[in-house]
Amino acid sequence: MLQHNRWAGLLFILAVAIQAPIMAVAAVLGCVVEQLCTLMLLSQSNRQHNQLGQGLYGFNGALVGLAVSCLWPLSGPLVLMLTVAVTLLATIIGRGLQRLDCATYTSSFILSVWLLWLLFTPQPMAQSGLSDIVDPGAPGIVTGLLSGVVSAVGQVLFLNSSVSGALLLAGLFIASRAATLVVVCAVILSLVISLLLDFPMAQTQSGVYSYNAVLVILALHQRSYLRPLTFVCGVLLAVLLSRLLQLFDVMPLTAPFVLSVWTLSCLFPKPDRTRVFEKVS
Repeated sequence: MLQHNRWAGLLFILAVAIQAPIMAVAAVLGCVVEQLCTLMLLSQSNRQHNQLGQGLYGFNGALVGLAVSCLWPLSGPLVLMLTVAVTLLATIIGRGLQRLDCATYTSSFILSVWLLWLLFTPQPMAQSGLSDIVDPGAPGIVTGLLSGVVSAVGQVLFLNSSVSGALLLAGLFIASRAATLVVVCAVILSLVISLLLDFPMAQTQSGVYSYNAVLVILALHQRSYLRPLTFVCGVLLAVLLSRLLQLFDVMPLTAPFVLSVWTLSCLFPKPDRTRVFEKVS
């Protein structure tokens, strides 16, 4: 969720454990494995070790654990073994992606899970995306704005429980009230866009087209030089990419988030304050 707050992280783990304890165990295991592998590969740079302490080298492993425990119907021990294997793959991919001159975010998680899916799952990827994790026949289908926000935030971590989604939102509120506000606005906007474009109602209500918008808005919120119109473009792009990947039978995961932020970073690069000062002078 792009937040540096331990209490928020604790609530996130609790939210996952409430829905499925094995998911929480797999997420923590993936995080630990990635951090241990990274620790062995890191140089003696104080900066890199500080980043390790901030969790910047663990969230992809945590997402791998969540995805494996959700998307593959295996027993507990097999889920944990697969989590370790895919996390190692994600770590290797992440090391290769570090050569890119940009923030890679969840790219290693996306690529490793996509690769595993292509190798070991015969049906089209979109048929077992996040939309299938939510049971449309279950009680408590989204009927109001608050439910929409909770569902969208929950989908970020593969959760379809309203209690778990509320805990995630509470953790986000603890970490940053401003970030919580922009997330609510992003979800509202993404729901409006999905409804106007006549996207499948069940998936719209479940937050399938909104959770990437949540991540996009959290990433853009950290860049104070961006204008409000850029935030709107980011949400629109995330929603459209989510639907486009589904139409091509590709499980979106968090790819729309990464692609949206990369696109906007190219279109609206951070201004060079040195050059601005020289022009003014």
